[in-house]
Amino acid sequence: MNTRDSAISDSKATAETTWTAWPAVERPARTLVLLLFIAALAVLSGMIGGDVLWSVTAVVLLLSVLNRWFLPTGYRVDGERLEASYPLRRRLVRWSEARRLVVDPAGGWLSTRRGGSRFDARSGVDLYWGRRPEITMDAVAAAAKMTIEQGTPLKIADRRPRKGAAK
Repeated sequence: MNTRDSAISDSKATAETTWTAWPAVERPARTLVLLLFIAALAVLSGMIGGDVLWSVTAVVLLLSVLNRWFLPTGYRVDGERLEASYPLRRRLVRWSEARRLVVDPAGGWLSTRRGGSRFDARSGVDLYWGRRPEITMDAVAAAAKMTIEQGTPLKIADRRPRKGAAK
């Protein structure tokens, strides 16, 4: 049995899904616009500061802040947890502690808090779906539904368009 395909959790066999998301590679048009914006800010910083060091500092700061966009992020979801390996840190949320999941084609959010706040980034995990978004969204939603069946008060907001719905 391949350990990548399944894991045992609460005497139930649950599939483990892993994927890598790299938004800069997956969305080249947005990446180009972002790079142009960074270059413009770098030039502006150099002009205001009067030294090329200001431009270099601006580029380094902006690229480090946007590291999740420019560097790949690895994800792993199973019946016990969802783990994100960001470029500069690792974040893990156990399904038993999760309270809110947003599944959206543009990205997702798994939080340990019921209510959402833009200022509370430490309570959850940003989700990028990678090159096979339907498979990864389905895997995360299935793990969340299994958690609900086990008694976890998890609220799911699935914002995907329904299949077969009229457009």
